[in-house]
Amino acid sequence: MAKSDEIQTPDGLTPFSERFGAVFVKELRQGLRAKQFVFPFVAVQLIAVGSVAIELAVSNQAGDVIGADVFGGIFFFLLNIVFGFAMPMTLFGALQPELQSGRNVELLLMSNLTRWQIVRGKWIVGSVLAGLMLVSLIPYALTRYYLGGVGVVESILMIAVLGVGNAGSNGIVIGASGFRNIIVRVIIIGVCAISCSITTSICVLPVLGFSGSGGGPSVWEMTLGVILGAITSALFVVYGLQLGRAQLRLYENPLDPPSSGLIIALIIFTPIIVGVTMISTHALGPFSIVGGVVGTIGLICLALVIDRGPGKNSNIRYSQP
Repeated sequence: MAKSDEIQTPDGLTPFSERFGAVFVKELRQGLRAKQFVFPFVAVQLIAVGSVAIELAVSNQAGDVIGADVFGGIFFFLLNIVFGFAMPMTLFGALQPELQSGRNVELLLMSNLTRWQIVRGKWIVGSVLAGLMLVSLIPYALTRYYLGGVGVVESILMIAVLGVGNAGSNGIVIGASGFRNIIVRVIIIGVCAISCSITTSICVLPVLGFSGSGGGPSVWEMTLGVILGAITSALFVVYGLQLGRAQLRLYENPLDPPSSGLIIALIIFTPIIVGVTMISTHALGPFSIVGGVVGTIGLICLALVIDRGPGKNSNIRYSQP
């Protein structure tokens, strides 16, 4: 007997539960079958196999350290291109089907979906598809560990960095996809990428030099850096989704103007705001990163309040869902 929130298909297969959300289920089904997922997935596997094979050959000839340093760096450089650029850019037109002549957004909002659910569902699907690829890389990380010269914890942390970067990039591209002009989308993506890179560097780089050792950052420094990077990435995910929400409005009202301009202004000034909060806690020494964390979390809360929309018990007259 199927559960009440599930639909039994004629062939006996049980589909996704309705609690996942209609947008998520629709986008995930389309994404798993689309060539924008299949081709990058195959490319990632080929890159991983080729990198491990070359690293094994070089390690046997020139030593473990040389193979791990050179081809390990190439391996993660190529993966950064795939997860940080290629996969997010498949979402370049994510919101256009809802905004083109058919105006599917009106039908979606009339079906009790909110703007948050639409953009959030698209972002979750993009991140889940990237997560599937990242999970498939774990065997290669273990293989490189057994080859010697590469720690399994460091490899897992590098995979986590790829996931964090991909999540932030997905949010930025989805936000830009709501603008009809392609040049405007490219400019917004570029501005967001620069702002995100500077903000992340402000928060993360001081952590990597805590120990002062000449052998590179330790495992706990790398772990803390990943956590700080995740907080910064969450900020730009919120920025991106809010930009997307602003384009999914049903109508324009002078009493409830779109929030696009304010979000873009916040994106531009975010490095300055986070940098000032870091400087204000400079007296704490190594713990000055607390200021950057507080500033970043404060901006997340501010971005979430902008264009919040009516709640279940709200009587706001002009707010849109």
